[in-house]
This record gives sequence, C-alpha cells and structure tokens, in this order.
Amino acid sequence: MAARLGGHRLLPLATALLDGDGRFLHWSEDAEALLGYSAEEAVGSFAAQLLLADEQRPAALGLFDRVTSGRGWSGVFPVRHRDGHQVELEFRTYPIAGPDGRLLVLATASDVRALNQVEADLVILDGYFTQSPIGLAVYDTDLRFVRINPALAQMNGLSSQQHLGRRLSEALPGINAAEIEEAMRHVLATGEPVLDARSHGRTPGNPEHDRAWSASYFRMESPSGQILGVASSIIDVTERFRAEAQAARAQERLTHLAEATARIGTTLDLRRTARELAGEIVPRLADLCGVLVRERLLADTDPEVGEAAGTMLVRRLALAAAHPRFPIEDLPTEGVYRLPPGSPYTQAMVAGRTLTVSGRNLPPLADNPFGGVRSYLRHETQPLQVSPLVARGTVLGVVVYARHNDREPFDAQDFAFGDELVSRAAVSIDNARLYLHEHETLRQANAAREQLALLNEASTRIGTTLDLQRTAEELVEVVLPRFADFVTVDLLDPVLRGDEPYKLRDDQSVVLRTVAVGDAYASGLTATADAVGEASEFDPARDYAKSLRTGQSILVPEVDETSLAGIVSSQDRVAPALAAGIHSFLMVPVLARGAVLGGAEFFRTRNPEPFTPADVALAEELVARAAVSIDNARLYRREHETALILQRGLLSQHIRPTPGVEIAYRYLPSSVVSEVGGDWFDVVPLSGDRLALIVGDVMGHGMRAAATMGQLRTVARTLATLDLTPDQVLTRLDETAADIGEGQFATCVCAVYDPADRSCTAASAGHLPPVVVARDGSTQPIELPPAVPLGVGGAGFESVKVTIPEDGILVLYTDGLIERRGQDIDQGMNLLCRTLADRGRNLEETCDAVLAALETEGAEDDIAVIMAHVLPPPEGHATTR
Repeated sequence: MAARLGGHRLLPLATALLDGDGRFLHWSEDAEALLGYSAEEAVGSFAAQLLLADEQRPAALGLFDRVTSGRGWSGVFPVRHRDGHQVELEFRTYPIAGPDGRLLVLATASDVRALNQVEADLVILDGYFTQSPIGLAVYDTDLRFVRINPALAQMNGLSSQQHLGRRLSEALPGINAAEIEEAMRHVLATGEPVLDARSHGRTPGNPEHDRAWSASYFRMESPSGQILGVASSIIDVTERFRAEAQAARAQERLTHLAEATARIGTTLDLRRTARELAGEIVPRLADLCGVLVRERLLADTDPEVGEAAGTMLVRRLALAAAHPRFPIEDLPTEGVYRLPPGSPYTQAMVAGRTLTVSGRNLPPLADNPFGGVRSYLRHETQPLQVSPLVARGTVLGVVVYARHNDREPFDAQDFAFGDELVSRAAVSIDNARLYLHEHETLRQANAAREQLALLNEASTRIGTTLDLQRTAEELVEVVLPRFADFVTVDLLDPVLRGDEPYKLRDDQSVVLRTVAVGDAYASGLTATADAVGEASEFDPARDYAKSLRTGQSILVPEVDETSLAGIVSSQDRVAPALAAGIHSFLMVPVLARGAVLGGAEFFRTRNPEPFTPADVALAEELVARAAVSIDNARLYRREHETALILQRGLLSQHIRPTPGVEIAYRYLPSSVVSEVGGDWFDVVPLSGDRLALIVGDVMGHGMRAAATMGQLRTVARTLATLDLTPDQVLTRLDETAADIGEGQFATCVCAVYDPADRSCTAASAGHLPPVVVARDGSTQPIELPPAVPLGVGGAGFESVKVTIPEDGILVLYTDGLIERRGQDIDQGMNLLCRTLADRGRNLEETCDAVLAALETEGAEDDIAVIMAHVLPPPEGHATTR
C-alpha cells in the first residue's frame, strides 16, 4: 500500500545494524523509543536473546539466515519491549557488505499499530478534503496551487488541474487576488493565521455577477519546522455580504440622519435652519436643493389662515447646488414669488406629501422663468422631488431637490431619507415660528437657568480660602459681567481686624472700608468709588446706613440724581457716577450669623436691563454665601493671630552666651498649613557651664498645639535646671504630656553638653537623632535608643553619652526640616549631612545654608533648628560643679 510503502517518514523509524552472528553493532534513538533499550544495553548483545522469547527464536533465526543468504525479508514480527510486553513491528531488512567485506544486516522497523493509525488518519483526512462542502486549498511557498478540493474548484468554475501550478492571480484574475496573496505572504512570513479575510469579484464559474467569500489562512510546517506552504478554507458569503452591504448602507443613512438632525435647527433662526437643511441634502442626497417658506409665516401672520387661489407667496430662504453648470445666480435667495395655481408646488402643499415631477412640468420660480434654470431642469436633471414642509398639521412651505443625470436614480431609501430630513427641518422651522410668539416666556426661562448656573458656580468659587479679602474678590469675580457691570464690597473695620461686629445704633454713623472692586468694562466708576483699603463714612440718615441697620436690601431700578444722592457717601460723587452710565443700582447687606459685616453694591451701566425683585433675591443668595465665608475668615484670623501671639511668647527670644559654645538657631513656620504649629526649641544654661539643648514637636496645628507646646517647653526648661539627666527629663515630661490629655502627643530630644570634657548626654522620645559634625566635615547622627512620643505614657527612656570632637557642631532639629510628602526621609537626612559637611562657613551662615538647601515651597510643617559649635574654653576659665 502506498501509505505503508512511503509512510515510514510519518512515524518514528527504528534502525539497527547487526553483524553476521546476529549481534547489534548500532542501535538508533528511535529504536530506544520503540523498545525501551538504550544503545549501551543493545550494542554488543545478541538480538535473539535481547528481544525474543525462547519459543520465538527458531523462527527468528530462520528469517535471519534468509537475510544473510542475500534474499532479504520484510514483514511483521513481535518482539519484546524492555518492560516485558510484546510490540508488533513491521521490519525491512537489507543485507549489506561491511568495510572489511563482512556481511552485515541493516534493519528498520515501525510500530504496526501506529502505522495503522496513520493510514486511518490519512483516509479520514483525504475524505475530509475531497468531500468537504467548504472550499479547501493548499499552496506552496510560491503561492501556487498544490491541491484543491472539488468544492473550491466548483466555486471557481475551473477544474482541479486548471488550478495546479498556478497562482491565484493567474487562475482567478477577476477577484482581488493581489490583496489575498499579500495576506498569504504575511501568513508565510509570520506564522500568524488570518481569519475571515474577505475577498470578492467574479470567477469563471459565474462571470456575470459579483461574489464574496470569507477565507482563513494558516501556515503549514513539517515536524522539523520546515515551512511547506499555506492552507486555506473558503466559504461563499455572497448573500451575507449583500445583507451586510445593505445594512451598512442603512446604517450610513441612519448615521447621516442622526448627524443631520443634530445640525438642522441648531438655532431658532428660520433662515439658518433653511440653509442647514439645504446643506444636508446637497451633495449627499441630491445635487440641487431649494427651500421656500410661506411669506405669511415670515410676516408673523398665522399660516393656518387660508389664502385665496393664486395669492400664495413664498420666499426662497436657501439654495444649494453641487453641479458647476447650474445657473445659481438666476435663483437669488430672499426672492419672493407667487405660486402658480395648480402647480406641483401647490399640489404638494395641499396634498401634504412628496411629488415626483419631471423638470419639464415644474415652472421655475425665477425672475426669468425661461432662462438657464428652465433649460437645466429639462435637460440635466432627473425627476425632481417636491416635498411640503409640514409640522404639527401646518403647511409652512416647500422643498425642491433633484439629482443630476450622471448619478444613480433615487431609490425607496432615498425617498424615505429625504422625507425624514424635510420633516425634521419642518419641525425646527415651526419651532422658530412658535419662538416668535413665546419669546418672553423663553427669555424668563433662560434668565432663571442663568441664575441657577450662577448660584451653582458661586457655590464652588466663593470661599475657596480663609482669606477675607480674597473671598470678597471671588464674589466680585463671579457676578461680573453676568449679573452686574460694576461691584464693590465694603466691610466694617472691626470685621477686618477679626473683632466681633457690633450692633449699629440708629444715631450712629457707619464707617466702611473697601476690600474688593470690580469693573467689567472700564466704565470710569473705579475713579469715582473708593479704592481697595479706603474708607467712607455714611451719615445715619443715608439709605446705605439704614440698610445696614435693618438688614434690608436697597433696590433702585431706575437711577436718577435724586435717588443716587441718597445712596452715595459724598454728594460730589453723584455727577461722575451718572456720567459713567449708571442706570440701575442694588445694595445688599453682608449678613452672617445675625450680624452685619458690611455691604455689597451692584451697578449696571452697559447691561440695559434694570435690576428686578428677582435680581434682589439672587443677589441676596450670592452675598449670603459670601458672608458666611467672610465671617469664617474673620474668625480664623482672630484665632490665628491669637495663636501666633501665644507661640511667639512661648518660643525663646534670647539665648544667653555660654563659655565654650557658640549657639545659632532658626524657626520657620509652615508655608502651607494656615494654623500655627507646635514646634519649639530651648537652650537652658546649667551649672558648671553645662548647657541643655531641647527640641520638640507637638503633633498637629492650631491653638491646642501651641498651648501644649508652651506647657511642655516650660516644664522641660524647669526640669533641665534641676540637673536631671536627659532620660529623667523626658520621663517627667512624658507624665506631664499624659496629664494634659486630649490626645496630644509630642516628640522631643534633650541633650546636655559639658564643655569640660566635650561630652554630650542625649535622650529621645520618638524624635529624629541629633547630628554631630566633625572639624573635617564628616557627619554622624547620634544613635539613640528608640522610644515612643511623649504623652503615650508608661514608656522608659534611655540616655546615651558621646563626645563632641574639637571644633565640632551638634545639630538638633524637628522633622519639618527633612521630611517631605512622597519622599524617603533618608533623602532629607543625607541632604542635611551633605550641607553640614561644608565647614567653610560660620555658624550663622551654616544655619542659613541648611534652610536654603532643605526648605521647600509649600512645606507642610514648621522647622526648628539649633546648632551648638564647640569652642575651646577661654584661657584661665575653669568650670564649676
């Protein structure tokens, strides 16, 4: 059988070489795979002893003698596997002469069961290939047909022989062969299969009609990886292709309709809507389009009132033409024409449906009806479509459109599409008509919407900071120019100082200071009004003062000289204000938590609309939102200034000089956090010229942190003067912090320096370690035992004693110096050490250099630094204990 004769290459092929005595001289890897014996086990062994049972040997030896006699032998014979089971092998034997003339036997063998399976698989595969209703083909690496099944040959209308040896472009020139072959080259080059590749065209089997196919391609490779060619499977998808094409066309029209709908009627302008309609019809649907609207509609006359025959007038609002020979100059827009009785125009409008009319039967609506337009309609256009503009049962006008002769005729989808466009445009035109009657209602609705938007914007833009003046400026920025043309915000002096606002007496003048001014159009009112920071006094009888006492707003819709004189603080401002164009005025008291903080004035100059009661309600809401933020800023300013005073009073203001030590220090508050912090430092002189250096950091900000800092600093200073060791100081200080309570914790480091032996004894409560700088610029943090912050309670602290080198510097600091959000603290520590390593500066310069290197814009924590420079003691100076 062919499969059996040529099939060894499809299966593992065991080979062995035997000498004339039946002893193995060679044993292949496939032999080891089939029978389990390694080459080491087989070579040198007798085949009969290794592979056969006793009862098999006589028959096998007889066959071996036959082979050695030169006759050869092929057939099936069972042999023993290394694990003991029988394996049926198909043998082929060949007697050959060895190098020295000795007779040798070459044997090859394959597993019979595997060979049978391959034969069965080949039968199935061949049956699948020849009987499959799907087109199948195999191409070589030059993309030439190697094999093709009957189904594909029938599809192509050629016999299998007419395909073989030819490329697709040669066999089927009527399809997109170049594109297909490029896809197959990609598969050959990359090994990536291509699925559902579409091809189309005409074949010899059906040369009159276009067909479409879906094909998949994959690369064929041998087991060794050699590229053999490309295989393909192909199915005819012509019907699906046509359905998809129709669906795509329908989808395209639907998309165009949706886009056109969005572009038609973008305004409530009749003419623009007409131009938008004509622009959507030309050139996508037609090459010519005219839009005519009844003149009664444009004259704001009810179009539902009938017109006598022959009296209907229409105006051409839009005209679009895509063909270069159309005489567009003969059909001017805005031309008004009387419709001939019984013409297709009137017929379509009366019937309320589209008419298809030959160009010969449609009288041109032109100044010269017998000119170039008539000739063009008769000889160069297909039948025209005359569609009435109908909306809500009312006929508004008519639309005429047509295609040039060189385009395909309109089909049913075109008619439906055109009618839908005209119908939607008619609604937009009718909306514009209704708008003319409902203008005032819409204006009021728009005004309400704008007011709501203004309020929404004010809620996010006013009060973004705790800065009093900035909040007033934000109010001005929000209302200009949408609500007013000129605005001022004035506050009482006590409010600006952070004090509590007082109740105004009936006989008391009012002094207001301007904090924000805004002019939308440089009207000149800025020169008339108070500048920011200036103050004005209002007599108790003035309307402004009365408004502040009562909390009632002042509305002057129409400003004249008399009304303005009762408002301004000085009569010399009346004339310049009127000259600047003020015609409407509104003043709203700034009220928060029942107290009057000041007033906000709104003026209109260019905006012609006067202020209304609705505007008063809007302004009061805007000012009320700003007033709460202004009062919050006032309360914050008072607390902040109080905390700053407390903090400044608690921090060291003067460091007493100490023999043998030079001291420099710096304190910088946070540049981001608006509240004061709890960082502190202290230098405490002790007996025997010793010196205690203390740096601490109360967690948090604000009054509580500052107050806690003051208590801990005072206790720490007192404890240090009692000659307690640093660990004892921190133990007592921890008890004090725990007694304060309220969840207040602090870190602290305490160091006692003795100039007699340059010793430094230090202890830490969760604080960063001090740094020692030697004369040569080398730096070393003091390793202190870890401990919890002050206030946790019950923790022990331990002191460590080190020696400060001659001319050395001891540096204590708070975490604000080296800690940054999103940055490893080691980076800050390394930068601090590198900066301190430069010993070419004096101590004050070193302090400045450290801050310049480590202070960053937007720091979120305070910074405290103490540096102690070890100096030699003065001659003749002795320490005392």
